[in-house]
Amino acid sequence: MSRRGMTLAECLIGLVVSAVLTAAVGSLLLAGARLARTASAALAVQRNVRVAALVLRAELHGLSAAAGDLLAISDSALALRVMRGTGFLCAAPANGAVVLDDSLSSLLRAPDPARDSVLLFAESDPSVAADDRWVHAAVGAVGRGNCASGVVGTMLSLASPSLAADLLAVTAGAPVRLFEVAEYRRYRDAAGDWWLGVRGPAPGGGWAATSPIAGPLLPSGGLVFRFDDSAGVATATPARVVLVSATLRGVAKKAAAPGLWPRDSVTARVAVREP
Repeated sequence: MSRRGMTLAECLIGLVVSAVLTAAVGSLLLAGARLARTASAALAVQRNVRVAALVLRAELHGLSAAAGDLLAISDSALALRVMRGTGFLCAAPANGAVVLDDSLSSLLRAPDPARDSVLLFAESDPSVAADDRWVHAAVGAVGRGNCASGVVGTMLSLASPSLAADLLAVTAGAPVRLFEVAEYRRYRDAAGDWWLGVRGPAPGGGWAATSPIAGPLLPSGGLVFRFDDSAGVATATPARVVLVSATLRGVAKKAAAPGLWPRDSVTARVAVREP
């Protein structure tokens, strides 16, 4: 019994069919890889701007524009007192120092004399609300001190000797707010990309170097701050602000495909009022 082999025409047809199937499978694999790259890049951009929005919400939460927590505002930058903790005095100020009751303190980190200042609530006359105020003082040193009850608490030595008269209105039990000054801003890095960054005061004056938080951002409108007053109208006066909006528009660091740059945007809104 003879066995017939494949003719040349049949071989050619088989090769053509194989080439078509290989091309189809290759196209599907390329499309899948492109889709995966696009989804990964889009997820990275989404995570980037949303984490930045959470940071801004956390920093703005609980601030008081009327108390001067917003230091300078513009559509691309915001300088503010960033709260790092709250507490209560367990003794009246003495010798230019105050002592916090550790059991009633809520601190994000240990006080740092190189960075921190305090706001002490001064109650001149308990029956009159109009004379209440916050006394600002820099922290010169941090140690341990005795509360009026004899319990040991955190002692903050104030680096402002001229506050002696103001401290007379600060009593045991007064609330204390610990903060540092920071500026959140849009800036351009050495590669030409736009970022949201933060910087603090430099020891010799001015601002220190900016640390990146999120980016790259779109060159136009990548970070836009808006400040509204109680009437819902945009204001440039820090003390009149009751609502802060920050819109971030992120873009992928590199194209997911030729001409395809995944983007995402988010707007964080925080009410800023008197506590």
